[in-house]
Amino acid sequence: IAIVGTRHASAYGRAVAQKFAEAFARAGVTVVSGGAHGIDAAAHKGALAADGITVAVMLTGIERVYPLEHRGLYQQIRHKGCLRSQFAVGAQPGKFRPLMRNRTIAALSQAVLVVEAPAKSGSLNTATAAAEIGVPLFVVPANIDAEGFRGSHALIREGATLVEHPDQVLM
Repeated sequence: IAIVGTRHASAYGRAVAQKFAEAFARAGVTVVSGGAHGIDAAAHKGALAADGITVAVMLTGIERVYPLEHRGLYQQIRHKGCLRSQFAVGAQPGKFRPLMRNRTIAALSQAVLVVEAPAKSGSLNTATAAAEIGVPLFVVPANIDAEGFRGSHALIREGATLVEHPDQVLM
């Protein structure tokens, strides 16, 4: 199951991503995300904390750590999961790579969970890719005044399934 969301996540969003990832990992489900700051990192950490498997879909060549602050996290993922890149060795992050990576995240997953997505978010690209290929889309809601969830709430209005607990995705 993919868990995606903003790099600029709120404490609430990070906690929710970690909680869902831990529950998925305990259920034997692999957690897929993009290795970025915010929701992605929280999802990977949650899966690892539950001794589960996680896959980080990278924006660079397989040998690069990006963002650099995730060197330790990537080491943990290497030992209990998988780093996956569709880019050549030596590739740097590029302008259109997040769009390609987000499509790959959706394609590798049997479901996509959007935790926190503002009105303009790469997570919305992952959601669109999931819808295009028939992958179920789930969204965690927040306070209606939370700017960081405007895109999430739009996905719910457009028909994504609202979830409040990991079991609602695992069913």
